[in-house]
Amino acid sequence: MTGSSAPVGAPVTVQVDTADSGRALNEGLIGTNQPVTGAGETAAAQAMSALGVDWARTDMLLDASYNCATGAWDPTALDARVQADRAMGGTPELIVDYSPSCMTTFGRSSEPPNGGSYGPWVSLVERAAFHEISAHGVRIFEVWNEPDNPEFWEGTEADYLQMYRVTAEAIETAAQEAGVPVGDVIVGGPGLLFSDPTWLGPFLTYVSVNHLSLGFVSWHYYGNYPSIGPYDEGTVDVPPELPGNPPYWYNPFTRAQTYGYQVKFVQQLLAGYPALHPLTVIDEWNLDAGYDPRADTAYDAAFAAAVLDSVQSAGLDRMAFFRVADDQPGTLGNWGMLFADLSPKPVYSTFAFWHQLAGQQLGVALSPDQTATDPVGRVGAVASAAAGGDVRVLLYNYAPYDPTGGYGTTDPNPYDHPVTVTLEGLTPGAHSYTLEVLDGAGTRTTSGVTAGTLSTVLSGESVALLTVA
Repeated sequence: MTGSSAPVGAPVTVQVDTADSGRALNEGLIGTNQPVTGAGETAAAQAMSALGVDWARTDMLLDASYNCATGAWDPTALDARVQADRAMGGTPELIVDYSPSCMTTFGRSSEPPNGGSYGPWVSLVERAAFHEISAHGVRIFEVWNEPDNPEFWEGTEADYLQMYRVTAEAIETAAQEAGVPVGDVIVGGPGLLFSDPTWLGPFLTYVSVNHLSLGFVSWHYYGNYPSIGPYDEGTVDVPPELPGNPPYWYNPFTRAQTYGYQVKFVQQLLAGYPALHPLTVIDEWNLDAGYDPRADTAYDAAFAAAVLDSVQSAGLDRMAFFRVADDQPGTLGNWGMLFADLSPKPVYSTFAFWHQLAGQQLGVALSPDQTATDPVGRVGAVASAAAGGDVRVLLYNYAPYDPTGGYGTTDPNPYDHPVTVTLEGLTPGAHSYTLEVLDGAGTRTTSGVTAGTLSTVLSGESVALLTVA
């Protein structure tokens, strides 16, 4: 899948057993954050709906929509965001945030509302939730955003637990007033900065002991943590890095598999609370939480494919990428699946490929084992069988850290690997295939016939979809 005539990496064999079908591939892993509203809304909605978007997460921003002088709450902006979520085909997940200035001590939206008394906050949440439930059919609410991050929550963990309780109860009251069974409305949280055990344990204990609603437990993760990209260094003209010569522009220990490890960790925690049966949700994720040039290239596409593989294997229920599109003009982040002009970024293709994978997952074995191959490019694969019989194989080659600074923008590059895909169990004879490729050289499609084996070269930082009819 590259023009290289002499790939550097070791050959990898991907063996797909077309007779070994398991659970359905999880399309709930295609979620979004913050829709485009106003100009460009239709184009963005069309691009997202083509991906089969599932949950669509967006802020309620109660601080900006509540008039402290009159006590009036204006739903106009929130309604527009919910309608944009619906236009994308997404099910809205509303984040119940932030504090109106008149409900705080120092007027900051990140403070606990009402200094812990919560009376006016409860009334506002009831009013807003009732409107969204009854007028727009919203059924999913997340209580706050990253309460373990001082940027968004200036209270204590105990403050958050109390706020979760009164907010969840207010949403339940709103559902009852709207004539909707409480069980049909999902309340969850805490939307942590990461799967922080110092928060998750007390949170799950508090919810369990107090018999509170918990439809999903949520957290966030950006692959480049703890760094947040070169924006902090005051430049977006990023020079190559030298190993052992910090500060690093990028975290050399970035691993896509961290996402799957976190899922397993949260599942293990939940096993200690048999009365709770929440969905597991990573509802904010991407490569980096700050500006990162790699987010505009095939590097992010390969990263996203490796992450989806990791959480699919771990059994995550839902996921929501941050975000739909870059801002215009650009800000400190370039997080979108789409550029600011709404043209698709390379990472968009990864989600398009995942959507095409819909079907029953097939058994895949890679040789040699890829567990420790991140430094030289880790090859991965996810395969599925569609109802009509087509077999699809998502392939990726992801090298997290490149000290040369190339990160897959050159072709060939040091992380290329020869890859052979073998499809066991196909009916004898020739089968037509197409191979869609995205790498540092751009995108292209080839086609032909195969008896069940296909050999190619998978470029470092690339993703591809093989379809065999």
